[in-house]
Amino acid sequence: MRKDEQEKRSYADRLKEWVQTNHDQQPSLGAELAAMGREAIKDVRGTLMETYFGKPEHASEPGTPLSPTMQEISADRGLVGQYQAVLDSYASRGSVHGHDQDRGVDR
Repeated sequence: MRKDEQEKRSYADRLKEWVQTNHDQQPSLGAELAAMGREAIKDVRGTLMETYFGKPEHASEPGTPLSPTMQEISADRGLVGQYQAVLDSYASRGSVHGHDQDRGVDR
């Protein structure tokens, strides 16, 4: 019976650890709500444009109000640090495609 309790406890501990790991990897709630708000505004504007003018609204450029760039979205979701760490690891290698970076351009 004691062995069963240890197995259950270890399973429960593993489950708690798995849930916590997944929770830590989820984007922030504020970023998700902001994205949902932007999407709702775009839907309402698109419907109004089609109703009044008979054609859909053109797509807005990234970086304009209510249309953030991918970098801004990643920063809001908290994913930029992980990506920056990968870029830093690549930069620390000191070579590009097997060649030294300090060589320069040969003519």
